[in-house]
Amino acid sequence: RIRLLILPVRALARIFSHHNHCFALPLHIFYFIMVAIGKASSAFLGWTASQGIETPLDLAHRADGRYTTCKEDISAGDDLLRVPLSACITADTLESLAERLAYERDKGQESKYAPYIDVLPTLEENSEGPSLLSLPRFWGSKRLETVTDGGQLEARMMNDERKDIDPWALACVDSRANFLGEDKYSMTPMLDMITHDGAVPTSARLNKDKGFAGAGDVLCLATGRSYSEGEEAFISYGNLNNLDTLVDYGFVTRNNPCISESVGIQMMRKPPISVTVYADGSIDSGAKATLRYYLANEEELEIFSSVDRGSGLGILAKPLSDRNELDVQSFIASTLDEAAYEAKEGATGAGSDDLVSLYLKERAKLLDLGIERIKSKYPRLEY
Repeated sequence: RIRLLILPVRALARIFSHHNHCFALPLHIFYFIMVAIGKASSAFLGWTASQGIETPLDLAHRADGRYTTCKEDISAGDDLLRVPLSACITADTLESLAERLAYERDKGQESKYAPYIDVLPTLEENSEGPSLLSLPRFWGSKRLETVTDGGQLEARMMNDERKDIDPWALACVDSRANFLGEDKYSMTPMLDMITHDGAVPTSARLNKDKGFAGAGDVLCLATGRSYSEGEEAFISYGNLNNLDTLVDYGFVTRNNPCISESVGIQMMRKPPISVTVYADGSIDSGAKATLRYYLANEEELEIFSSVDRGSGLGILAKPLSDRNELDVQSFIASTLDEAAYEAKEGATGAGSDDLVSLYLKERAKLLDLGIERIKSKYPRLEY
């Protein structure tokens, strides 16, 4: 049986946060909110049991939403969760999944999934539960202007925008849905309440024809690490960089093992390109190859054009000449330096906005690492 864990009301009232700015709520108001959250969670837990969902995890609350803790010791390789697909909301695409979620919400308490939908985040400020307003897609223009990442966040949001889909449902799907394989996506109860940690090995499998009360497929989620009773449980949502987690989940982690940062480059009379720095400070080979071509002189271009048809791009995978390579590395270092400076200035200007500040600090740190890696190979490089 899943037990509900609620942290002390007085402690939570002091740390209740809104858009990453802490403030104190009157105790009677906060108590009312926590009681409402508790009732919704209790109804949800009763529903999960009736649907055959099995887990060694407890459901807990804190200011930024629900999370899970271990009610017993768990060994690496054990299942954290077993959910019959009959308990999930599924669809063939993320868009159609959002449409189905909105449909189930509109059915109200007549929906089979009503207890689950009742514990999903809302679009309301000071709501009785977690809010989706922490996602950048719902930020105001002033806050967005403080994100000095060279337009990376803005471009990502524009690319992901879908005005023809219910914004609440799409935000829930973007932040909580999982891929089942075979072109199928799912809103999986309980799974979406386990916190992300990119360093935690996580695996999923689909057990065929093993349901709660008869035939049915069961989604099983296994952990690659051990836990002690009472510890918070984590899973990896995938190889997500900080922009991914900020846009879709509204958080950023320090020292993300999957971090990467991109910087856009626009040169006169050349198609724009993007330079990406990976977690170890290395630069993506595609950007270096393109810049070798862009910065080549006539002699180097002649060598490139004389290569047999179909082999030219292979030539660009390595330096064309010492002169060309120094120009390429200097250009990249200068570009990263400017972007890092912009991010540092933005982090300072973000003030008490911890989320924006951390996002920009982590960006600047990785860009600086990229520069250091270049300088270690070309110590006399000027940029």
